[in-house]
Amino acid sequence: MITYHDVARAYEVVQPVVHKTPLLCSRTLNGLTGNEVFFKAENFQRVGAFKIRGAYYKISSLTEEERRRGIVAHSSGNHAQGVALAAKLLGVRATVVMPKTSPSIKVRATKEYGAEVRFCEDSSDAREAMAQQLQREQGYIPVPPYDDDFILAGQGTVGIEVAQDFPSIEYLLVPVGGGGLIAGTAVAIKHVIPHVKVIGVETEPANDCYQSFRKREIVRIPPPKTIADGIRTQSVGQRTFELIMKYVDDMVTVKDEQVVEMMRFFLQRMKIVVEPTGAVAPAAVYHNVLGISGKRICAIISGGNVDPTLLKSLL
Repeated sequence: MITYHDVARAYEVVQPVVHKTPLLCSRTLNGLTGNEVFFKAENFQRVGAFKIRGAYYKISSLTEEERRRGIVAHSSGNHAQGVALAAKLLGVRATVVMPKTSPSIKVRATKEYGAEVRFCEDSSDAREAMAQQLQREQGYIPVPPYDDDFILAGQGTVGIEVAQDFPSIEYLLVPVGGGGLIAGTAVAIKHVIPHVKVIGVETEPANDCYQSFRKREIVRIPPPKTIADGIRTQSVGQRTFELIMKYVDDMVTVKDEQVVEMMRFFLQRMKIVVEPTGAVAPAAVYHNVLGISGKRICAIISGGNVDPTLLKSLL
């Protein structure tokens, strides 16, 4: 199980490479919700999402022999881009397995960063199976999307930055797919600000972690049909689940329609583009799923890589 010191070491490595993304606020939203709300804008991060943090830290930890063998990853999009860019920066050959239904903007960016893309069926099982096959056949080193200590520590650097910029925070809301972002971030921020409540957010169709949290065991669901492509995982990882059960205070869900409404608010009122998964945690604040007021809240915008065609249809 990773500790705060693992995240702090990761921050030393990734800090020169990643952007320290800002906290954004909206007086209109504060008035609507009755809370003081900030958004951690990882849509402004390199590759347009937080995933570069864990990917860079993981690949930087490889030995020279491992780097020569090349790496393989599987992802619906943002981890793919993070791995591709990190591999390019570190001079490592990368192959990424992506579902055939991945947003074209994410596929194009992954290729432009220099990775070879291999397509598979649209499920986390299919992605993982093809990646494992390539690992066996080609000798590639795997770079998992979330269930890896280096990945978790890298993603946790988001929590260090939130604690630095918002020391009076009372609630932190985080979207949950495989659980890497919330697990690493919770480890970091709970060490610095022990009283903060960390809340995970999923969409209703992709509520595997919500169920797992309540049953206290990992629940696996069929491939979820949700607008939030970044959280179409079928279950959280073993490492991430253990950290979630130790550090996370609660799990909630939002409707896909609420996510779309949040995306519209970001674009029309705050003038920023946010992908569906990036709007999941903010949607829980906007619609006050927790039923709180007078609190200091931060919600993480995990990414901004929305396909232009999808954005047009939603608006």
